[in-house]
Amino acid sequence: MKPIAQQRGVALLTALLIVAILTTVTVMLSWDQMLAIRRSQDLIEQDQARQLDLGAEAWAAQTLAKTARQQVVDLQQPWAQPMPVIPINGGEVTGSLEDLQGRFNLNNLVSGNKAVGISQQRFNRLLQRAKLPIDLGEAVIDWIDPDDIPRGTGGAEDGFYMGMLPPYRAANMPMLSASSLRLVRGFGAKAYAAIIPWVAALPPGTSINLNTASETILSTLGLHADQVAAIIQLRDKKPFKSLAAFLSNPILQGQKINSSRLGVRSQFFLLRAEAHLGKTRTILYSVLRVENPDKVKVIMRSWNTTP
Repeated sequence: MKPIAQQRGVALLTALLIVAILTTVTVMLSWDQMLAIRRSQDLIEQDQARQLDLGAEAWAAQTLAKTARQQVVDLQQPWAQPMPVIPINGGEVTGSLEDLQGRFNLNNLVSGNKAVGISQQRFNRLLQRAKLPIDLGEAVIDWIDPDDIPRGTGGAEDGFYMGMLPPYRAANMPMLSASSLRLVRGFGAKAYAAIIPWVAALPPGTSINLNTASETILSTLGLHADQVAAIIQLRDKKPFKSLAAFLSNPILQGQKINSSRLGVRSQFFLLRAEAHLGKTRTILYSVLRVENPDKVKVIMRSWNTTP
């Protein structure tokens, strides 16, 4: 039989061990509870921030509805002005619109089962401007056209893509999003980053808006740098009221411009809305189509990644 003092020592150690275990368990439970509360707060903030983004989307639709009543779309109109920063309790929300018809429409490269010559010519110039190989255009056409015959040296169909890891097939249909370029032969991260600011994936047949197109896109029409600069300076003061007004401008005297798929109106716009709430930050990208003054339709929506 152990001495009483030794028994008391064992009992004390046992009690201390029990207290230590209970303390550890209590701390762990408290930590888990704190994480759960924080996680719930983050989810609530994120949901509230997304609702703010959708509010900016409603603002964009309302602003664009006024555009549908205009015969011309240009950068002097209300839609082209950034949404003012709106402060809210614990954060803020803002947004801006871009005319997607100021970009090059990738789906214009193909009509039916044939490549469109003028669109291919403009895209080749865009590739040159982005310092990318011209034969990348052949791969894009193959991705969209319905046949399975590779074009030239840069084209690619199922025979190429089925050898990838993981394997996949060419779409052989119009692109739903310009981000599909990441699947096309030759468009690695650097090539994709170089071209994506200038392209869009819209229904085939849309026109480039001469009033909103950037200097880069205007250069794909075959214009010289000084002509492009003069056109931008001119339209900033007085936007073109028609395609004819653009083509007859003295700046283009002696310059042959193919008028196919050029215009001064637009239907498709990209909204970028950003909401800050507490520690949460969300970015909404929405593609909107102006169908008539009473109907602006959201055709694509994506949070934190471009559509």
